[in-house]
Order: sequence, then C-alpha cells, then structure tokens
Amino acid sequence: MENKPSQVHRIAIKATPEQVWQAITDPAKTSKFWFNCSIRSTWGIDAPFELWSQDGEKRVEGTILAFDPPHKLAMSWRYVSFPEAAGDAPSRLTWEIDSHAELAGVTLVTVVHDESGQAVNSAKILENGLPIILSGLKTLLETGTTLAGD
Repeated sequence: MENKPSQVHRIAIKATPEQVWQAITDPAKTSKFWFNCSIRSTWGIDAPFELWSQDGEKRVEGTILAFDPPHKLAMSWRYVSFPEAAGDAPSRLTWEIDSHAELAGVTLVTVVHDESGQAVNSAKILENGLPIILSGLKTLLETGTTLAGD
C-alpha cells in the first residue's frame, strides 16, 4: 500500500534556515509558538523527544527519525495527554526547511504529517494545530512577538 502524506503545510518566513532551525529546536523558542510547549531532546537519530506544557504535563513523545540541521527534522509522533488520541499508533512529522530560490532572506518551511493511517485522531489534532504553529513561528521570527501578542 502506498503511504501518501495525510497533511502538507507550507509557509514562507523572512528568516534564514538556521534561524528557523533554532526556533524549532530551542525550548525557549518553541514555548512561544507551539501552544506554550517546550521541546526536549538530546538531538540526533534515534534520540527521544518530548513536548512539555508550561504546567509540567508531557503532551507529545517520539523519536528523532531524521536530523539534518538546518534542513530536515523528522520525528515519530504520539500524543500522550489527549484522551481522544490515546489509542493512536505513532505517526510521523517531518520539517523541511529550504532557502527560497528567488527571494533572498526568505525560507520555505514545509511540515508533512504522514504514516497516520492508525493515528486518525492525532491527524485531526495536527490538522487544526499545525497552521497555528507555523503562523506562530512566522510571527515570532519576523516580529519577535507571539501570534497572540503576548
């Protein structure tokens, strides 16, 4: 059976790939655009990663599947704090970060959520959440403020 992406989200950000990479891997930055969650990992292939809320609740866990700074980060993805997604199998979230071919200083960020055939509820959560995360990332990098204006 062919495994087609269930979701593809893309945004252009006026920032370098290195700035985007730092924002998605630095807990102090992720907490400003990833629904107040800080990412934790030792970074590298097969390293675990987690997203923790500010109130100390682990929201997501997984394993780093691809690690190519500042261009690609892929991770297995499993929600641990959403009851509706508790029975879902792990899926995959891949960040692809590339300089825009024609616009200097602009980076294209593509996030693909796939391998989600057994993670239907997780896919629904990400379908609603990823546009907000990407918009928050763009706002943070371009203005230094959060999407909510905090």
